[in-house]
Amino acid sequence: MKLKKCPECKKYTLKEKCPKCSSKTKEAHYKFLRIKSLSK
Repeated sequence: MKLKKCPECKKYTLKEKCPKCSSKTKEAHYKFLRIKSLSK
């Protein structure tokens, strides 16, 4: 299952159609910070 986001109301869902406004959802994209471990 992939998390989806409604472009209209910005609600997150797992469905193809938004339960709040009934518009088509798009795949949610996340940006994660990469943490480098410093080893000396």
